Amino acid sequence: MDTTQLSKLEHDSTIIKKYIKSSAFGKNKVVYLPLVIGIGLLCFLTLAIFGGLIETIGIGVITVLSAIAVICFVMVAVINRSAHKKLSQETKMAPVCIAKKVYGNDKQHVYYCIYSTGEKRHESSFIDAITAKIFAIPTNTDDKIEKEILDFFRPDFIKPGEFAKKLPLAFTDGVEVWRRQFALGTLPKNAQRQIEENGGEFCVVAISPENPRILTEQFS
Repeated sequence: MDTTQLSKLEHDSTIIKKYIKSSAFGKNKVVYLPLVIGIGLLCFLTLAIFGGLIETIGIGVITVLSAIAVICFVMVAVINRSAHKKLSQETKMAPVCIAKKVYGNDKQHVYYCIYSTGEKRHESSFIDAITAKIFAIPTNTDDKIEKEILDFFRPDFIKPGEFAKKLPLAFTDGVEVWRRQFALGTLPKNAQRQIEENGGEFCVVAISPENPRILTEQFS
């Protein structure tokens, strides 16, 4: 896609509406407290019921914990709905950014990718230059920033759900560049082939910079 196409997509109301919905979760970090508590209680209740611990714990306690779990999940829904509404009101365009595979696991198809959300978000040459700088870092470097970069791309990385992390600005010439893991193996085979044919590049929608979504429309 060229710059004109990307700019057009950024202001497409259908694109904005679609990706706001998928980007809203986690925008308000408070949502994780009731989510974690709810999941924890659900796991405990499952263990208690199927492990024959109801008589030991007591039906009263089970009922109370079940009610708390339900309340937690209701709170998650309410918080997420509020975040979605706020994001809808604040979002006037959906930044479409060129992303590129840097390192990854070809067996599990999970990859470290980088992208910029600023003025250079449409510049393939800029992303290529940052990728080249990453590849050029020696494994035995003594430079503090280079060590930080290598740690960002260490091999034990199978966490495709984690939020993106920003590379040090000193390494990226003051431009915001993010590193995030993407499970590209979940994409259709045709989409994976297109990414390979494009030198590992694809587009993401970064309404939430730390939680971008792959622009599926690019593969149609």
